[in-house]
Amino acid sequence: MDYDSLLKLVKKRRSIRKLKTEPIPDEYVDKIIEMARWAPSGANSQPWQFIVVKKEEFRKKIFELYQKGEEFTRKKEMERDEGVRFRFDARVFDRAPVYIIVCGDPRLKECFPLTAALSHGDGILESSLASAFLYMMLAATTLGLGAQWVSGVSAPPMQAAVKEMLGIPKDLMIYDMMAVGYPDAVPPPRVVRDKKELVHVDGYDQSKYATDKQVRDFIAKLRKSMPM
Repeated sequence: MDYDSLLKLVKKRRSIRKLKTEPIPDEYVDKIIEMARWAPSGANSQPWQFIVVKKEEFRKKIFELYQKGEEFTRKKEMERDEGVRFRFDARVFDRAPVYIIVCGDPRLKECFPLTAALSHGDGILESSLASAFLYMMLAATTLGLGAQWVSGVSAPPMQAAVKEMLGIPKDLMIYDMMAVGYPDAVPPPRVVRDKKELVHVDGYDQSKYATDKQVRDFIAKLRKSMPM
C-alpha cells in the first residue's frame, strides 16, 4: 500500500454510532483481531486479550450497564456551558451484532526496561493497547463495517460487572470496547485542525499557542459537528 492509499483509509475511518442489527461474518471478526495482534507494543510485549461478545443477552446487559453509568455523567454535563457540553444523543450501540472487548495484562509490563516499567509502565501498557485498538478500527473500515469506540466500559464499576459476567480474570484490565456492525448512518464531515497550527520546527512556536478562548471555540465547533 502506498502513502496516498493509506491516507485515504485513515480519512475514511469514522466512529459510526448507528449500526444495523444484521450479523457480520465470523471471518470479519477474525480479520479485525488478526490485524490488531500485529500492532506495535512496548518491548513487543503484546499485552492484549480479545473478548468477542456475540450472545444477545450479554450484549444487552453490557449496554444496560453502560446506560446506568452514563446517567451521572449526563447530569453533570448539563451543568457545563452549553457551547462545550457533550452531546450523548447519538451514543448508542445496542444494535451492533458484535462487541470486541480489548483487555490488557499488566503482568507483561515486566517486558519493559526496569526504569521504564517503574516510571511510566502503565502509560506504555495503555499506549500498546491503543495501538491494537486503532488497528482494529482501520481493519473494520477496510471490510466496509462501522465501529464505535466505547470507552465507558473501562470505568471501574462497569469494568467489575463486565468481568464478572464474562469470567474475565480479575488481574486483567479492560481497556476499551469496540461495537461493530454494518453502518446504518453516514456521519457528518469530520472537523480536523489545520496542520499549520500543529507543526513546530526546532522548538515550539509561541505564536501558535492557543488562547483559552480559542480552545473553547474549537471545542464548541466539535460539539456542533457531532451527529444527533
